[in-house]
Amino acid sequence: MKDFARDFYRSKEWKKVSTAYMTSRFYLCERCGSPATICHHKIYLNAQNINDPEISLNPDRLECLCQDCHNKEHSLKRTITRFDDSGNIVGVKKSGDEKQFERDRDAFGEALKKMTAQNGSESIFRGSVE
Repeated sequence: MKDFARDFYRSKEWKKVSTAYMTSRFYLCERCGSPATICHHKIYLNAQNINDPEISLNPDRLECLCQDCHNKEHSLKRTITRFDDSGNIVGVKKSGDEKQFERDRDAFGEALKKMTAQNGSESIFRGSVE
């Protein structure tokens, strides 16, 4: 948890809103139907918006999620680029989607190499486009 969010998530206001929201959704994940454990903000909270109740405490901007769906939400959606104080890129954390694409691409490439080695490149595509 980010330092700026610690007090917010411990506040009685958040506990009241999140409990009421989770109860209204019967503690079921809104994405997969599994038992939910997390009241997720659809708009990611940051130091600038965490004190805006229209964003941080608005039930219309919450989602009831299980741990797996919450993990997917935070790890698959975006590639994160980190910068130093001078604006230089110092690190990139690829999104899960990008990592999965690379794994699939690499696996396909390996399978294609094996097929080519076994059958010759011409026989792989024979009859497919004529």
